[in-house]
Amino acid sequence: MAMATRAAYGKALAKLVQENQDVVVLDADLAGSTKTGDAKAVCPERHFDMGIAEGNMMGVAAGLAASGKIAYASSFAMFAAGRAF
Repeated sequence: MAMATRAAYGKALAKLVQENQDVVVLDADLAGSTKTGDAKAVCPERHFDMGIAEGNMMGVAAGLAASGKIAYASSFAMFAAGRAF
């Protein structure tokens, strides 16, 4: 049975946060749509909702990565790339 890409992504993130303490998940108020809510359900302390501020979210993800964390920042492509213009 086929699975939507976003559903598979959510399941994979949930598995990753359980297996690796360095994995953190960030989203831009879209946990239901991007399925990052699956990771939040199993590890809420490493899921960060940054609100509708994708540019800020990317900066936070970069800072977390520079600190040794493995950051997954999720949003819609238009919102993530669109903040640049």
